[in-house]
Amino acid sequence: MEEAIPLSRGDVHWVFPDLEDTDAVAGALTTADALVSRLAGHLGVRVGRTGSVLEYLRLEGHVLAGVFGCAERPEVSFHARLYFPRRCLWDLRWGPPWDVEAEVRVPCDRETDCGGHTLAVSEHTYVTPVDSARGLVRATTWLLTQGVSRPPDAWRSLDPGCGCLPGLVD
Repeated sequence: MEEAIPLSRGDVHWVFPDLEDTDAVAGALTTADALVSRLAGHLGVRVGRTGSVLEYLRLEGHVLAGVFGCAERPEVSFHARLYFPRRCLWDLRWGPPWDVEAEVRVPCDRETDCGGHTLAVSEHTYVTPVDSARGLVRATTWLLTQGVSRPPDAWRSLDPGCGCLPGLVD
């Protein structure tokens, strides 16, 4: 079972356990949260599962080493995440490095749904908590720019033929 924990109710040490001074990281995460919230407002949608944009996720009792957020409409979704990639839920290693990603996705409209197509992506890797949190601010700024650059229903036109061939899955 997956549980979403709002940024305001979580602990930055779940992502950066050795961080001593949390102010700069927490401030940057709050800024990133506000940027995705602006995007959600522009799209006219509620954000996240809890009403908070950035959320910590707990899966089967394990807190994932990251913060995740999205603003979604049926025709397009905008995702942002800062995380330490682990091999599995029981892998308890921590960063560095931390990955920061932002992406724009459209759903697959083929009969055999491949799960969706990424149309635009921003990906970077960072070695310090402060740099990764600031990287998330840059990524969510990029995401907001993408989101306001065209109407939500116009994104499908950037994926001609739905991006996958009949019978094939991405």
